[in-house]
Amino acid sequence: TWFFLILFTCVLCSCQNKQNTRVELARVYDDYLYLDQTPSIPNSVDSMVFVQDYINQWATQKLLIKKAEFNLDRNLHYVDSLVDVYRESLLIHYYKEAMIQEYLDDVVSDSLINLYYLNNIENFQLKEDIVKLNYVKIKSIAPNIDFVSEKYNSLELGEIAELEEYCLQFAERFFLGHVDWVSWSDFSKTLPISKNQYLKDARRFLKKNKKIELKDSTYHYFLFIQDFKLKGTSSPLDYVSSLIQKILVNKKKKDLMNHIERQLIEDALSTNNFEIYE
Repeated sequence: TWFFLILFTCVLCSCQNKQNTRVELARVYDDYLYLDQTPSIPNSVDSMVFVQDYINQWATQKLLIKKAEFNLDRNLHYVDSLVDVYRESLLIHYYKEAMIQEYLDDVVSDSLINLYYLNNIENFQLKEDIVKLNYVKIKSIAPNIDFVSEKYNSLELGEIAELEEYCLQFAERFFLGHVDWVSWSDFSKTLPISKNQYLKDARRFLKKNKKIELKDSTYHYFLFIQDFKLKGTSSPLDYVSSLIQKILVNKKKKDLMNHIERQLIEDALSTNNFEIYE
């Protein structure tokens, strides 16, 4: 309305001229909404509509709280108790996080990771077949594709560097040399469909094949199996090292918090801030 626009203009002027006076925009019972409590008005939004909507949202919230307090009067003590419990839980959580940030050393040495792996190797059995492999997927029309056929099974650094340079120009996808373990089941799904069922039989396929060349109507696929591990066997250390590091860091966190809690008890007992009555 024009009245509201005039009111809003007056309010803005009043705010500029009387910086020490808070300008009231609305009231619900004994609660007031002041101009300095409203958010900034976006440039693309009608200021009158924006402020009216904000006032309505504020009033709705206040009225709902009043109704809830009136109708749930018998449960207010329970709600207040929950608020107190939640506040205490938050305080404890943030205090513990602050202590962890200040005192926790999250560096885990390779020797500790290796020791944990050896002592718990029965807990690291593979749940799927995994492989390390050289892999090149390239269009059949790529130039000098025989070069890939000659080099893709190499682990020699110089030849890998040559092949990588070629693949950067022509290959659709590739990984060569020092590579991570990958799931054979997931990887085999990216290979030609006609061979897919056979490729899924990892126990049979991986034991009998090291160099594989496949093709479909568009692409050539070159695979050189560097290494493989079958489901049910022990995971390679480098496959689970990051998981072990997380386990050991979490153990450090737990030990640190136990130490802090014990120290709190001891300090409180020694200063008579904590007593146990018998």
